Amino acid sequence: MKLLLWKTLLDLKHPAILWRLLLPFLIAMALVSLLGYSFLALFLTGDWITQNAYVVEFNETATQAEQWVAGIPLVGGLLVWTIMMMFTLLVGAVSFLLGSYLVLLLAILITSFMTDSLIKAVRDIHYPNVEYQGHGSFFGLSMKMLGYGAFLLLLLLLGVPLLFIPLVNIIWLWFLGFLFFRYALLLDVGQVVLSDQEFQQVSSLTQITPTLGLMLIYSATILPLVSFFAPVIGVIFLAHWTLRFRAA
Repeated sequence: MKLLLWKTLLDLKHPAILWRLLLPFLIAMALVSLLGYSFLALFLTGDWITQNAYVVEFNETATQAEQWVAGIPLVGGLLVWTIMMMFTLLVGAVSFLLGSYLVLLLAILITSFMTDSLIKAVRDIHYPNVEYQGHGSFFGLSMKMLGYGAFLLLLLLLGVPLLFIPLVNIIWLWFLGFLFFRYALLLDVGQVVLSDQEFQQVSSLTQITPTLGLMLIYSATILPLVSFFAPVIGVIFLAHWTLRFRAA
């Protein structure tokens, strides 16, 4: 795995791969700037959210609770400050994760249109004698991704109580995001390089090399801007792994 990750990083200097690395960044940055945050701001500030009966009732209850805690002798003010600080950190962490997921999802969608050419570039550089065969179709790929995304969304809704538990909520969101990241990239690359039978052999989470490699790449998305590049890097890594699998 370490060798494949190292070869992946070295590949980024090749012009045929470098421009494909930068393209999702430029497109996703433009889309997020022009559309993503505008819609998010409209969603959060619209009357149908701010004037919603449940939201109004929650705000009133929160205000009453804050006043009650502040009225506790000696420690009331300190408790309010501590609770507000913890809440601010919690909301900030969750918002950061959700924002990163928006960027990552856009980058995955953009990268999916370049997967074939990325794999060909890796093959031409490192494995010119390896022939590969794919399976499935882009429509089938899209349906599988939508189905898996809906399944993870259902898990997210069922796990809503976990979002109110500090640290657990971050781990839960990270885990769901990783599952989609791994599934989407492995399915995308696998349908280009591997036959259906070969893909079934390597698609399990128990496959240590792709699972750990993608986990490291996905973990790097907590750093600013890395989400724009992670899908391309993941595709290159999986291209190495699947082409070596075909050559074995």
